[in-house]
Amino acid sequence: MKRLFILSIILFSSACLWAQQVQTIRGHVIDRESKTSLPGANVVLLDVQPLTGTVTDNDGNFRLDKVAIGRQSIQVSYMGYKPATFQGIIVNSVKEVVLEVELEENVIMGSGVVITAQAHKDATRNQMAVVSARTFTVEETEKYAGSRGDVARMAMNYAGVSSANDQRNDIIIRGNSPSGLLWRLEDVDIPNPNHFAEGGTTGGPVGMLNNNLLQNSDFFTGAFPAQYGNALSGVFDLNMRNGNNQKHEQLFQVGFNGFEVGAEGPFSKKHEASYLANFRYSTLELMSGIIDMGTTGIPKYKDLSFKLNFPVKKGKITVFALGGDSKISMLDSKNGNKQDLYSNEGQDLVNRSRMGATGISYTRFMNEHTYYKIILSGIYQEGGTTIDTLDAVGTPHPYLDHNYADFRVSLSGFLHKKYNSHFSTRIGFLVDRMGYNLLSKIYNNESNTLRPLLDDSKSLANGVTLYQPYAQATYRFNEKFSIVPGLHFSYFDLNGSASVEPRLGINWQFTAKQKLSFGYGLHSRTQALSTYFLGTQIPDCSLIETKFEFWSKNHSKSKTLTLASK
Repeated sequence: MKRLFILSIILFSSACLWAQQVQTIRGHVIDRESKTSLPGANVVLLDVQPLTGTVTDNDGNFRLDKVAIGRQSIQVSYMGYKPATFQGIIVNSVKEVVLEVELEENVIMGSGVVITAQAHKDATRNQMAVVSARTFTVEETEKYAGSRGDVARMAMNYAGVSSANDQRNDIIIRGNSPSGLLWRLEDVDIPNPNHFAEGGTTGGPVGMLNNNLLQNSDFFTGAFPAQYGNALSGVFDLNMRNGNNQKHEQLFQVGFNGFEVGAEGPFSKKHEASYLANFRYSTLELMSGIIDMGTTGIPKYKDLSFKLNFPVKKGKITVFALGGDSKISMLDSKNGNKQDLYSNEGQDLVNRSRMGATGISYTRFMNEHTYYKIILSGIYQEGGTTIDTLDAVGTPHPYLDHNYADFRVSLSGFLHKKYNSHFSTRIGFLVDRMGYNLLSKIYNNESNTLRPLLDDSKSLANGVTLYQPYAQATYRFNEKFSIVPGLHFSYFDLNGSASVEPRLGINWQFTAKQKLSFGYGLHSRTQALSTYFLGTQIPDCSLIETKFEFWSKNHSKSKTLTLASK
């Protein structure tokens, strides 16, 4: 019955159902720097006859009804601002398209200007990024070869970016280590957002970030602005979109990455509060009940993402969360006489990982030129590996049990002020309070038990703190030339180390199709807390040799494990 039920779901989801042939495109038009609404902006649907368009209301909102499904393009313009063109917007029959449109103000010098609408792929949502940065759309995560709807795999198509291998989405930026990458979601630094993650890494086989929930985001490959710290090679600055605040919508889809169920809609249409949520479950785990995969190592994972948006007077409150759990078991003891395609003979191996990140933010618009944002967030990440060895008759015996956990509570905020079309500043801070647990046990022949090999922990109360204040400015001399100076400061109270990191970006658009950019930045990054503390357990920095023996089905093996304290 279970197999029939699963098969019925697959057939039902794959069926071709009748649906409406038109849909609605809605959106909100704001100033890119100050984030204030732009009433009276013109919105035109391109490549249709007759010409269709509308204007934004007093709150900067617009609505285009009865838009044909398929790929559509729109152009948004406003007097004194550069027009923005959105091409290849995917309009489907079951879900409204909701856009957040940010327009950049023109720098007007003299009595006349000529404005032309052009789409630059290297332009970013963050106007303080002028070099080694670009924005990407949700549609691009589906269009790029081999992306599988994963933003990290999509980025591997960019110049200067490569992958470690095809099995994981760790990315190498200009030859740097993948561990130097910073993941940021909703202005919160988050841990590795991938299933089957290992401690200290930034990638994995399957990503948790769901492109159904993301909006246009930025990717930096070096010399990033001063607001980003504790990173060396690059930054993924991701943003989740708000849920539909006018209509309840549901989503169900099946793909390589999993079975997905999503929902969004308004809490109250009167106050425009909305929710957005998505849950995903491993496809291969469900299919394993129907098809013999040839291995016990079926990847089992699930993840949940949501965002709640509550507009308040002169601002908004946002709550978001991202979490996932994954496990894979390579059990040679369950194979009998069959040869497993992936597991090692003579051992049972279980690998697991779990991650959660959540935050609440308050954004307040003080006036049409100034706003600030305060964020309180927390993260938790854990994982480990268990190995049991098999004796001559295939009975598993404990051999290794490794467990780790990292956790952090953070408070951050910034004040952004736009003085005029030439000059804007951002001043902010980030305070991280961090702790960790590390416990590795290995089988001891003398006591016939698992004994601790590494055992150390720091609670948040006894943990360490990383302070990161920063200041950034943008000055646009004219439409063609701008500079972005900044300064980032880091202080790690564990050892009293400090780092002063100047940043500078220069942008010169000397022709309509040619641009020269220059970027400079000094960057630093802390290591995993266990790296700092474990050395204190072995003061003389000596080596420890642990000899162990285990049995496989056919023969015995003996190995020596050597551990260094530093």
